[in-house]
Amino acid sequence: MADKIKTAADKASSTKFRFALTLLAIALALLAYESFYYFSPPPLSAEQKALIAWEGVRAPDFSVTNCDGHAVRLADLKGKRVIVNFWATYCPPCLEETPNFVKLRAETSPTNVAVIGLSTEDAATQKTFAQRNGVNYPLTILKYVPSPFQDVVTIPVTMLIDRNGTIQHVLFGPQDLKTLEKIVAEADYSGVVKSPPNSK
Repeated sequence: MADKIKTAADKASSTKFRFALTLLAIALALLAYESFYYFSPPPLSAEQKALIAWEGVRAPDFSVTNCDGHAVRLADLKGKRVIVNFWATYCPPCLEETPNFVKLRAETSPTNVAVIGLSTEDAATQKTFAQRNGVNYPLTILKYVPSPFQDVVTIPVTMLIDRNGTIQHVLFGPQDLKTLEKIVAEADYSGVVKSPPNSK
């Protein structure tokens, strides 16, 4: 009789243990699922997808005016790795990343790397900002430029154009110094240069 009671107790204990293991497995699976989506980057917006489609495409030339009224032309920078940053003084993430562009400009040779800030704000606003924040690269007025440069709406956006004039990277959000140093130190785009995404 005692053996039967013991066997029944063992079975009940074993059933409880299996149930606990099942609950633990479910909890771990749910945790893994939540962690995956929590740590995964958010899905790209339609604007971001359209801009990324320009990676590997020869950058169209453009000419913009800096705060002193001088022209800055992309074609004149061929042979350098060019960072083009879309920003504004009213954009907190832009202000967060600006010191990193200043540091990058200070630590890299101007014969190898060029940095350009593009904003729709007027020259006086940008010039005041540059003087107050020690900006050591040209801030320019974003006006009358071709796609993809005219298609940037949500800022900040940073594009890296290689020495051959190909758009190598399109980055979204504020960029840290380590990322900027990494992309300017890379080799130039090595894939087949693509046609512009809006061409037929």
